[in-house]
Amino acid sequence: MRKVKGAFLTIVMFFSMLVVHASNYYFVPLSKPFDHIAQRLNALDRENRRSEASPQDLRMLFNLAGNNAQLKARALFWEVRMAQLDKPTETCIKQLKKAEKLCQPAYDYDLALIHYQLAGNYERLGQYLLCYNNCRKAIDVLQRYGDNFFLGNTYLLLVQLFNDIDDNVHAREYLKQAEYYYKQAHFSLNRIYFFQALLTDDTKQKTKWIKKSIACGGNDWALTVQDYIQLSELLLHAGDVKGALMTCNEGDSLNNKHLGGNVYFTTLLSIARAKVYYQRGLYATTIDIIGHLKPHAAMLHGETFMLDAYYLMWKSYDKLGKQPQAYWALQQYQEQYERNTAIAKAHDIPKAQAREEIMRQNDKLKLVEKDALLKTNYLYLALLAIALVLIAGLALAIYYRQRFRIRKIENEQLRENLKQEALIYAVNRKNFENDIRQKESEISSNTLLLANKNEVLKQISDITQQFSKDGLIPRSYVQQVNRVIERSLKNDDEWQRFKTHFDAVHPNFFLKLKEACPELTENDLRLCAYICIGVRPKQIAEMLSVTPDSVNSNRYRLRKKFGLSRNESLDDFIRKLG
Repeated sequence: MRKVKGAFLTIVMFFSMLVVHASNYYFVPLSKPFDHIAQRLNALDRENRRSEASPQDLRMLFNLAGNNAQLKARALFWEVRMAQLDKPTETCIKQLKKAEKLCQPAYDYDLALIHYQLAGNYERLGQYLLCYNNCRKAIDVLQRYGDNFFLGNTYLLLVQLFNDIDDNVHAREYLKQAEYYYKQAHFSLNRIYFFQALLTDDTKQKTKWIKKSIACGGNDWALTVQDYIQLSELLLHAGDVKGALMTCNEGDSLNNKHLGGNVYFTTLLSIARAKVYYQRGLYATTIDIIGHLKPHAAMLHGETFMLDAYYLMWKSYDKLGKQPQAYWALQQYQEQYERNTAIAKAHDIPKAQAREEIMRQNDKLKLVEKDALLKTNYLYLALLAIALVLIAGLALAIYYRQRFRIRKIENEQLRENLKQEALIYAVNRKNFENDIRQKESEISSNTLLLANKNEVLKQISDITQQFSKDGLIPRSYVQQVNRVIERSLKNDDEWQRFKTHFDAVHPNFFLKLKEACPELTENDLRLCAYICIGVRPKQIAEMLSVTPDSVNSNRYRLRKKFGLSRNESLDDFIRKLG
């Protein structure tokens, strides 16, 4: 039963997160009335309109939370988040630590925001290592939820932290991260420009970034007021006294209108304005402006920026010739200077320790991340390998199944084709054999005809010579007849026709002869062809119009050219080549 309930709760939480994700509200819904107010506060937060949060809404959250520990934790978070500029840092930390204890581990997003808020307050107190550790805890969870707005805020807090501990290299790296997430969240980049100005030493570049921050500040009134304070200082440094005063007035107007006249911003603006009047030589006005800060003296006591206020009072009284007041202001200035120096020295060692410890943790974190990445890669590779094996197995199974079916069809077709091919082959072979026999018959016939023709021509020559001896015919006639017979006997046309027919029946025969003995002459080739088809030496002599002895002499020379021994038959050797 518990497992069923757990599964149901998981499904409900999953779909609830899908619904609220579209509105950038990543908290797991627990109470409709509570979540309705919290969503409104969340929207004000993301629009830089926290000053518009109603105290009544915050009170209502605590009422709706009742005895629910998780809702109480959220109510404490929203109370700190909405009013953090007006509350002492120690009070904020105390409330957030209480919220952290109340928060259940399953609600990791709630814990991430509490850690982020704690980090901001630890940074204000100069507890750098605590600030860093809480930021890292928040980042890991916020990345899983894809909350780009608070990721941008957290990385920006790390920028502030590393700037505090004089490590601007890492500060710039985290500033790039913050800018990336703000762009993903479609959030104003005024905070990015503010810190760009903070991290640069070039006065012109500082002024440029501050003006860009003011231009796109939107509802981020607290940061815009700080922009005006910085811009006033920069303009005064550049000699633009009038511009510096106008900037102070604009910042003061925003502070009063949107931040309820925040004491710290009022003080900083008053000091900036006092510097302008001091620069103009209006010393009495300078003293008067600083004097208006007396009602907040208790709250401002010990703040490092009061050093400038005492310095202006001392110098202004001195210029007016009021030595007792100037002496008093000088004493205050010296006390504040010593206090600031002591604070700076006190912070130097924690800064160095924090920087060293953070670097050590960063190195460990990188090793852990690298190890996790390797394990993840190995897991992915293993899963990929398993998937590939399964896919390959499935593909092989499908392939062999299809192959079996195709092979079956192919075998049937093959058997049929083989029957057809066997029939065609038998017919072709019969035709081929008939053709060969016919050509062999033609060769034999032509050979016999040639032999008979030569025999007849020789007999005709012998008869005409006999008739010439007997005086029956003229000698000139005999000579003419013998020339005709001689031309006929030496005519190569019959040999070429014979050779063509012979090549058709015995392809490559002459090529093989040449390979066996490249020195063979045309007459040697002719003699070999006649021997191959079984023509008797006497007939060869008649065809070549030579004596049988000449044929035997040529056969002897052929044996020598082929390198045949006495026991080897020339006829068998030549027929094997055919």
